[in-house]
Order: sequence, then structure tokens, then C-alpha cells
Amino acid sequence: MSGLILVSHNLHQHSTLAAIYTAILSRRGGLWVSWDGEFHIATPDQRRPLTFQQGDKFDTLTFPLTRAEYEEGYHGYVHQGLWPVFHQRPDLARFTHDSRRQYQQLNHAWATAITEYAMPDDVIWVQDYHLIPCIKAVRDAGLLNRIGFFFHQPFPVGLHFEAIPEWQWLAESLLCCDVIGFQTQQDMNNFLSWIDSEFRTERLTANRFMIHGRIISTGVFPLGIDLDEAICLSESNSCEFMAQQCQERLPVNTVLSGGHLDESAGLPYRISAMEVLLRSHPHYAGNVTLLQLAAPAAGHPHRASTLTHQLESLCGEMNGVHGTLEWYPVSCLNHQYSREEQAGIYRASRVGVVTPLVSGMSLMAKMYVALQDPADPGVLVLSRFAGAAEQMDGAILVNPYDPDAIADAIHTALQLPLRERQKRHARLMKGLHRFDCHWWAESMIGRLIDADGHDAQPASGLQRLYVAVAAPGRVRY
Repeated sequence: MSGLILVSHNLHQHSTLAAIYTAILSRRGGLWVSWDGEFHIATPDQRRPLTFQQGDKFDTLTFPLTRAEYEEGYHGYVHQGLWPVFHQRPDLARFTHDSRRQYQQLNHAWATAITEYAMPDDVIWVQDYHLIPCIKAVRDAGLLNRIGFFFHQPFPVGLHFEAIPEWQWLAESLLCCDVIGFQTQQDMNNFLSWIDSEFRTERLTANRFMIHGRIISTGVFPLGIDLDEAICLSESNSCEFMAQQCQERLPVNTVLSGGHLDESAGLPYRISAMEVLLRSHPHYAGNVTLLQLAAPAAGHPHRASTLTHQLESLCGEMNGVHGTLEWYPVSCLNHQYSREEQAGIYRASRVGVVTPLVSGMSLMAKMYVALQDPADPGVLVLSRFAGAAEQMDGAILVNPYDPDAIADAIHTALQLPLRERQKRHARLMKGLHRFDCHWWAESMIGRLIDADGHDAQPASGLQRLYVAVAAPGRVRY
């Protein structure tokens, strides 16, 4: 039976995504290959240390990075270069020779770890564009294992991918996969249209093609959340305390806004929407607040301070015009809250506004819904360009570039009767239960295990024990 090797950026981040990986591996078993969050000083005669840890439910294989790999390769090449391209803003992309070199070097670290510990029948599942080059590096090392890759980011439209200098080497690595997964149908269509226009491919089916002798299967696998973890968060003491604090100190009509601090967040449009709301409906003055979560850690370091300053300026101007001594229409919270505390803020908010200009996963939208009280739920206002928009029946969809539309949606959400809010929440929860993180993993891994490219039934029971045999400490039964 095939084993699973999950390859991601950092398993030590306290995030929804890290919790999802933990839930998947806890159920299936396998090996998680990741950066350990530490740094080391590289010397020519020193191998990068690998740390294997055997766990009760799954095992981990971690290693350190150098400061240059982290700052230039990760934050430089990925965040300043790839991120703008994949989010339809190639004009903001900045690439340098050194950042590319460090990006290649850090990917070599992942490839080395995978190569040393992979067994012949393991399937390898690589997560997101941070790790595209490690796919070809693994192939160059001689591994023939089935490899799947999932884009957590949207795939750029048209020829935007080719805004990446010397983009061919990234494309060659991506085309070493057996399965490529996407968050939305549009993302997959963008990829397939680009592949057909730039490469000589033989299309086998609507979602499969042959290139360079390799058959590659593509699919849409929307990433879901771990609902069990959401329940644990909602039942925690920190969640209950924070929810109570919000209810006591904030207006009844609290509108929650959050997400990453970046150019795709659409923050200015949300602030403008609050001004439109107050101008169109003066009775909200004094009893509505937009609560903007804006912790610097939620953004990319090279832009976090600038964007935080811009956001604070917008909020200050808004509060100066419309606020009073007792009330501010916008509250910008820069504090880094724990996940339990965030859950309490989510639960206490009457409306969740998730309106990115473009995004991949939109996990905040799903967590907001999952953390609501079914007896008295809040309402989700969601960008139609968010990755989750295709699945979230029950949300109020809006154009994130239109402050008037966002204001109308917030007003509608605040005025919905209880029965309608409950119906919308029930529909949303039905989707979250159907397409949770385990469905996501079983669907993608099932396709990866099936070498013929059919829509295989989700596999189960891949739990194994790793100890040392073919690779140090590793054997299985």
C-alpha cells in the first residue's frame, strides 16, 4: 500500500493551514517534510542536518534554512516576485538573481530530504508555489514516485506566468508532476489554456494531457477546513472569554474584516464601503463598527509596515470624519491574537466581510462560518473573486471593487431576519461538511494513487510507522 509524504513550507506555524495538515496526517498517517523554523550557518563541508521524529499518528522530517534562503529565497523570490504574478499584479513583481539562487537552494533542501527518506511506492504531495523547483530536483535525483502538486494560490490568467524572468525552468519543474490540483475551475482553466498555447501537448481528456512523454492529470480540489478543530476552538475558554468581551464592549452590529495584509486584500474598498453605509443609512451611526484584524504577521514583511500605515491612515480619516468620543466606525486591531481568541472575535461578529480582490483558499471565510452559533448565526459577505466563492452557497457575493455593493451587502446582512440567517448558515455548513479538509486530501491523493488518471474513490488507512531501515530509522509494515 502506498505511503504518503506531505511536503509543505513550515509545520511550526500556528495557522489554519498547519492545523489542516495535522488533521489529515493524524487520520491517514505518513511523513511530513518541512522547514523546522530554525536557522543555521551553512559551510561548504557541512551537510544540512535532518531531524526525523516518529510520532504516534504520523512522523516528521525537518531541517533548518539559512537566513539568506529565508529572506531572499522565501520572502524575496516568493513574496516579492511570485506572489504578485500569481495574484494578477505582475507590475509589482521584483526578481533578482540572488533571490532566485536562494529560492533554488532552499528547494534543494526539500528535495534532499525527500530523496533520502522516500520509499519506492510512496506518493509525494507538494504544497504550493514555494516548492515548485523541488519537484524537478527530486526527479533529477532519480525518484520515479508519483508526485502531486497543489496550488493554494490562484493561477494567473493569460501570459502573466511568463512575466517571471526565465519562467521556463519553473514550468519544466511543474511539468514533472503526475497530478496538479487547483482551488477553482477558473484556475485550472487558466493553467490548461496557457499550457496548450505554449507547449506541444496531446490532450487526452478534458483534464489530462501528455507532454514530454509524461501524462499529467489536473483537477479542482477546493481546500476545506477541519471542522473538528473549529469545534475545539469554539469550545475553548479563550474563545468564550473573547466573545463575551466583544459583546460587552462593541456595538451589536459588529462587522468583521481580516485576512492577509497585501495588495490583493481590497482594504480601501472595505473602508469606503463603511462610509457609504453610514451616508446611506444614518441610523447606523453609533451602533455599527468595522473590526479590522490587521496583525503585521498576517502580511509579507517587506510590505507589512507600509500597508499597516496606509490602513491606519484610512481608518484615522474615517474615524475623524464620522466618529465621536464614544464611538469609532472602524477599529483597526494590530495585536497578534491566538487562534482561540480569533475564534471568539469571529463568533461575536454579526457580519463577516471577506472581500479580497483575488485569492486562492479564503480559509477565513470558512472559519467564520464554522465558528458561528447555529442558533443565532452571523452572515458572510464574500468576494465573488475569492477562491471559496464557487462552493459557499449561502454567502452574499459581491464585487470587491465596488464599495456601494459591499455597503448594500452589509446592510442586507444586518437586516436579515433570524430564520433567513439560519437557513443561509445551514447551507454553508452543509458545504463545509461535504468539502472538508479530509475530502480535499482523499480526493487529491486518490487521483494521485490512481496512475490511470480516473477519479478514484478516496483511499483510507494509509497509516504507517516509520523507523530506520532503507533510510535512517524508517521501516514500515
